[in-house]
Amino acid sequence: VRALSKDMAEWGIYVLLAGVVRALWKRVPYRPGRWLHQAMPVLYLTLAFHAVTWAPTDYWTQPLGALLALLIVAGAYGSVLALVGSIGRKRQVAGTVVAVDHPAPDVVGVRCRLEAGWRGHRPGQFAFITLDPGEGAHPFTIASADRGDRTVDFKIKALGDYTRGLAGRLRAGQAVKVEGPYGRFHIARLDPRARQVWIAGGIGVTPFLAWLESLQADAAGAPAADLHYCTRDRDGDPFVARLESLCASLPGVRLKIHGARQGEVLEAKEIVAAQERGRRAEIWFCGPRGLAEKLKQELHDALPGRFSFHQEAFEMR
Repeated sequence: VRALSKDMAEWGIYVLLAGVVRALWKRVPYRPGRWLHQAMPVLYLTLAFHAVTWAPTDYWTQPLGALLALLIVAGAYGSVLALVGSIGRKRQVAGTVVAVDHPAPDVVGVRCRLEAGWRGHRPGQFAFITLDPGEGAHPFTIASADRGDRTVDFKIKALGDYTRGLAGRLRAGQAVKVEGPYGRFHIARLDPRARQVWIAGGIGVTPFLAWLESLQADAAGAPAADLHYCTRDRDGDPFVARLESLCASLPGVRLKIHGARQGEVLEAKEIVAAQERGRRAEIWFCGPRGLAEKLKQELHDALPGRFSFHQEAFEMR
């Protein structure tokens, strides 16, 4: 048994190293990486088996050994749940694609109607969508408010090997499975005492579309906020008109479009210039990581201790 566990652990280390390479090297396509990721529970069980068979007997009677045994049991339990597909199962709901549109050449819009098990969502949350069981689930932000009719909208930009070919495969009437909602980047978490600054970059506008749509029902009670939308070209961007329409009925939300082609680049000094003396700023950001890091550093230098920075940062392929 010990020899078997030794060989299994050796091969497990090779799989682990392959997983590390896959995580760091983003050129690896999603599909082979997905199968490698799904092998992680088996890898854990293999290494746990090795640890149990090779540790001295008296080791498990010590406090550290007892703690390790508890962690191994908990990890093995989670690994088995993953292998049988139990994780997230209670949040999975079947549905149908009811509409597909193409607001831009590299963006596809999808509206899904879900079955009665859908528990609703908070504006800004995301969900995992399965359109092809062979492909598996992919995470996308829900770009609409909860309308109470179990419909959810997604705006999907062609950023990877899967999303680039999605537009040609989608059609109204096809089955879909949605798991969620997940995430804490939602409007209910706003601090009413802080000055609100919302920053969207490119397809990172999707959670803010859901926020703005949800505020339409009570425009008078909507929070005051500065909404900055950063785009490559404001004249050709499909979301500019939608943002302007939603903000038109929300007098407290001040929309500013920053088109890079037009030379309108958002800088921290613009946020600092509008800052009120003695009041903290709460910044909600969804967009490119490079822009986020640049703004955070500049704001840290200009407003030390006077702002909080919330970032939608999940990055899954």
